[in-house]
Amino acid sequence: MEIDYISGLKTEKILGISKYQSKIHHGFKEEAIRKRPLVSIILPTYNRASVLGVCVKSVLNQSYTNWELLISDDCSTDNTGDVIKQYINRDSRINGTTNEHNLGLPGNRNKALFAAKGQLVFFIEDDLVLHQDCLEKLVSTYNSFDAHNVVIVPRLIENTDPDKEAVRRNMPFYVNKFTGEIFNNYGQDSGSVLGVDMGHACCLYPGDQLQAIGGYEEKAYKGTYCREESDLNMRLINRGFKFYFQPAAVADHNRVGTGGCRLSGRLRQTYYYARNHIVFLLRNFGKKSMYMIPCFMVEFSRRTLVNNLS
Repeated sequence: MEIDYISGLKTEKILGISKYQSKIHHGFKEEAIRKRPLVSIILPTYNRASVLGVCVKSVLNQSYTNWELLISDDCSTDNTGDVIKQYINRDSRINGTTNEHNLGLPGNRNKALFAAKGQLVFFIEDDLVLHQDCLEKLVSTYNSFDAHNVVIVPRLIENTDPDKEAVRRNMPFYVNKFTGEIFNNYGQDSGSVLGVDMGHACCLYPGDQLQAIGGYEEKAYKGTYCREESDLNMRLINRGFKFYFQPAAVADHNRVGTGGCRLSGRLRQTYYYARNHIVFLLRNFGKKSMYMIPCFMVEFSRRTLVNNLS
């Protein structure tokens, strides 16, 4: 068989250029995906039809557009389901499911987490309103780190007073090393990205890492589910994760007194705060919990007495 050397050489060059161009295109595509990854925004809800639409509109208004919104309705008894259907029909990036029975907040979050397709996961709440560039700031901050064991914490401007312990120390978060209690002032503007000891319930995470640790603990925390998000964050911290507060990524947190996991009655809220915090200490602090629990009970009793007398 005769081979035309000249035409063969030309063919090799053309193929070579084609393969080279393909590699460049593939490289650009990978870089674009890395810089603008798909973000799965997870929104659990329960009996919050009155505020849900405002939250979803703030997601639709984001300057960062590569996202999917997973709304998980925990068997609401109001018209939350109708609100979800309205937005599903409006934008193909929005998905919604309604649980056949109430799973509780951790289980509801996990259901959406394990259905998420994004490289990054951003948990939000139905009484949250994101500023237009919130997601953009979170993703760009995450991309600024070479490591993938980082969590980015947005600034939440709340309609309630911050914890005095954190305000006094001028910190977004303060973790008491003796009691393990977490005090928040995450509405403060630190001026720049700041390494912090903890995050709140609405952070940006690498999705595969959340799934690898099994997501939220579903059975240990009861009632108000207080500390279920702290438990998740502490398990990541114990695995070497670093948390960074980004004050330029802002959301308004307009706490609602009903629906969600709110419980009526101050006594019930007080009980579940103490009960769940002790569980949190036992699960995450090992032998240290042996002195942290008594310290917590003394301080908690003192604070409760003072609040009741004032």
